[in-house]
Amino acid sequence: MQFTPGTIYLADQRGLTETDQLNRWSTFSHGSYINAGRKPFGRLLTLNDEVFKPGHKAVYQPLQNSWVVIIPITGDVLHQIPSGSKLAVDVGHIYIKYVPAGYGFQLSNVYDDQQINFLYLEFAGDYLPADSGIAQLYEFNFDDRQNQLINVTAPEVSAITALPFNLHIGMFDGRGETLYRMNNRDNLFFAFAIAGAFELQGRLMHQRDGLALWDLREADMEALSNNAVMLVIEMKSRHKERSVFAENLY
Repeated sequence: MQFTPGTIYLADQRGLTETDQLNRWSTFSHGSYINAGRKPFGRLLTLNDEVFKPGHKAVYQPLQNSWVVIIPITGDVLHQIPSGSKLAVDVGHIYIKYVPAGYGFQLSNVYDDQQINFLYLEFAGDYLPADSGIAQLYEFNFDDRQNQLINVTAPEVSAITALPFNLHIGMFDGRGETLYRMNNRDNLFFAFAIAGAFELQGRLMHQRDGLALWDLREADMEALSNNAVMLVIEMKSRHKERSVFAENLY
């Protein structure tokens, strides 16, 4: 296997924000969690693993023009904008919307007897008019699609909304494996182990670990546990930038 430069983000080294109603683990610096070694990776500004207690709601307001991604893991996430429009994002769906800098929206747990867990991501986006209203709800299903990466944001759909990234997600059996081929070697690659353990391009990843790679042609991954779930992001680089950190650098 050819050596590929990269940085691993261990789950137990993420920043934790904890209140009576919220637990938030941040892979990169976010809000009150500031870590000089946890700067954004290319366009990926934010990757939060969030747990909302029953009835909790919170307002989100990206600091720059961003593509926001919401991926429910357990329970539904209710998305609401100031005008009152609401959308429930269910497990098995991914919601992506463009949010201009300074515009806010609310996410809520509508259950009164259970907590919810979801991933919240922000990607730096080019300027679009505030009234562009670009949003899309994507659906995926693991049934009969084990041991493969599902292209959630299919190229023909991404082209419509000019997304600067593609998302793949897959569920794997123990020892299930696949090969991800980059669309463009200038793009950046980021993987996040939602559940279970993997070996990816020679690196061991446990649950909720992240791995950034660059100068990559293809990535080989093998699940080390049953029902292991991997999220894979390929994104356009910003002026071919590379985020290289000394901490945990391979």
